[in-house]
Amino acid sequence: MRRDRLALSLLLLQITLLAACVQRLDPAGGAGTDAGPAFPCPPGAVETGAGCEPAGVPPGRCGSGFTPDGAQGCVAVLPAEAGPEGQMAVPGEAAWREVAPCGAGPWGGAPIDGTTEFVDAAYAGADSDGTEARPWTTIQDAIDRAAEGAVIAIAEGSYAEELLISGQPVRLWGRCPARVEIVGPPAAIAVQVDRGASATEIHDLAVRGQGMGLGVANARDVLIERVWIHDTSDVGLLAAGLESETSLTVRGALVEHTTGAGMVVADAAVTLEGTVLRDIDLATGDRGHPFYGHAMAMQVESFERRASVTARSVVIERVGGLGIRFSGADGVVEDSVVRDVTWLAAELPGTGLAATQLRGFDPGTLTVRGSVLERNHTAAIAMIGAEATIEATVVRDTGLAPAEGDPGHGVGLYTEPSRVDGRPARVALRHVLVERSRERGVVVNGSDVEIDGLLVREIIPGAPDYGAGLEIAHDRRRASAQVRGSAVEGSYGMGIAVFGADATLDSTVVRDTRPLPSNEEVGRGVNVQSLPDLGERASAHLRNVLIESSRDGGLFLSDSDATVDATTITDTLGRTLDGGNGYGYGIIAYNNETGQADALVRDSVIERSAAAGIYNVGATVRLASTTFTCEPLDLVRYVDERSPAVYEDLGGNVCGCDGRTIDCKAEPTRLEPPRALPPPPPLPASED
Repeated sequence: MRRDRLALSLLLLQITLLAACVQRLDPAGGAGTDAGPAFPCPPGAVETGAGCEPAGVPPGRCGSGFTPDGAQGCVAVLPAEAGPEGQMAVPGEAAWREVAPCGAGPWGGAPIDGTTEFVDAAYAGADSDGTEARPWTTIQDAIDRAAEGAVIAIAEGSYAEELLISGQPVRLWGRCPARVEIVGPPAAIAVQVDRGASATEIHDLAVRGQGMGLGVANARDVLIERVWIHDTSDVGLLAAGLESETSLTVRGALVEHTTGAGMVVADAAVTLEGTVLRDIDLATGDRGHPFYGHAMAMQVESFERRASVTARSVVIERVGGLGIRFSGADGVVEDSVVRDVTWLAAELPGTGLAATQLRGFDPGTLTVRGSVLERNHTAAIAMIGAEATIEATVVRDTGLAPAEGDPGHGVGLYTEPSRVDGRPARVALRHVLVERSRERGVVVNGSDVEIDGLLVREIIPGAPDYGAGLEIAHDRRRASAQVRGSAVEGSYGMGIAVFGADATLDSTVVRDTRPLPSNEEVGRGVNVQSLPDLGERASAHLRNVLIESSRDGGLFLSDSDATVDATTITDTLGRTLDGGNGYGYGIIAYNNETGQADALVRDSVIERSAAAGIYNVGATVRLASTTFTCEPLDLVRYVDERSPAVYEDLGGNVCGCDGRTIDCKAEPTRLEPPRALPPPPPLPASED
């Protein structure tokens, strides 16, 4: 086959030349064109105040409690094995520990003073007065008799009560969660903090029961510290600004084995610090319950006023359905881990974090910084009509464990327009690593995204006939992506895919794009194509880009527009087909269904393609100061009188190999060209 190809090449060299080359290659075989534009950083690196930093998470930007992995990523310092019930660890802790130590004496670490009320369920006397010698036997008795802000010290015991703190604040302080528990009755809230009880504190105890664990409403500056909320038949913790401003800090807490949700924040502001939410995978069976059929670590939602959550040094793991959903609310997640969020149902597909818009509110906002999201089932982060910034964050192993009923898609980061009013998600990705996602790494659908220092690598096959490291696609509106100093490595199908959208790629690397598993075809570094059913052309501008080791094409352009500046496309591999076309073209410009493709290539290098430098199928390709090095055929034009291929020589082009130059020619062929791909398959539309 090699001999036949060589004979064909020699024959084709006798056909009309496109344009004579006017410059020479240097003796080493490199480009001899005039120097193109200068760039501050090489492809795959982004300019910062400290110089050029490679794509991914720089070692010095891993979050607190995380260590660099030596490959532009971070790993959390956490115990390797699953922990026992009632014990926890947050990033930076390598061993399991109790939620709070029990301390010495019956009152543990309670800050006892002259106003302290004492509670001991084991006291047998009938003369309780709240003193240490004659303690109350129920916590509610102590609450009702305490002075404003007084400490209520609680001795070891299981207290079957439905507590209400209102009118004034108090400070509940158990000996430790392992020895002090409040057990709520059915269909009740075990501990409720309400109007007039702002600045209430709850420390060092456990809460469980056959209803909700803990509720805070219409109270500000409430503190829940070192509390173990577990095994509830309803939501673990509710913070709700039903009638007035509500705010709450949860510090050093463990929430596990709750029903429906670990926490619900409605019209309230909550700060989580050093807290763990885990093993929340049981959906409520009550059809009248707002969380019927749902399970998630946390729901944050705005109704009458804006809700918000700030989570620092938090671990969310082994959750069914959703990790945290911000609905028309504001979220900040820092130095945290979200992992093992599993498939529960089609509407709860296993998403780590989701930010969405609600009617009547501005879009949800989300900032994720210094965190790791791993082993989530369908998506690590979904941003739907939201405004988001993701930085110094690692997303890995998304969608690697298929479940029954699962359509089989996985994506690390996902954006799409609002399902309320169609406004786009507006997202910034800065120094993010996405690795080993199933099918797709990052999806930008109908959104506006700015990307700096993104590293996408090792996409795992999912759907047999689709795969992309970075997908930018029309979805109810045109998507727009600015990609700078990034790298997409080891994808299959397509490295970067642009469908009816606009993309600018600056100082970016796309390498080692593998073929589709279904037919060993495609394998395109950058794929830019129209969506004929919508009549939408795509456009791409490549500047200082390196595309290397693609399978059938470095850059594929169909019915769309591309400008290629100062870009190198190298080692497009092709494949061996018995008696067929092996492809392997640096650039494929293709006139398909919605109009002629148009490409301008300037100050670029195309080298060592398996078949040819450029394959032109009814398109217009303009060339200026571009070098073709060691190509079997430099330029190929598909013979079709109805749609002729056009090359325009703008001067300064060089063709040759090993120090020799030859005339740059456009050779005719009737070999069947590679084809445009169908639109990307939809992802689950479920995080409303």
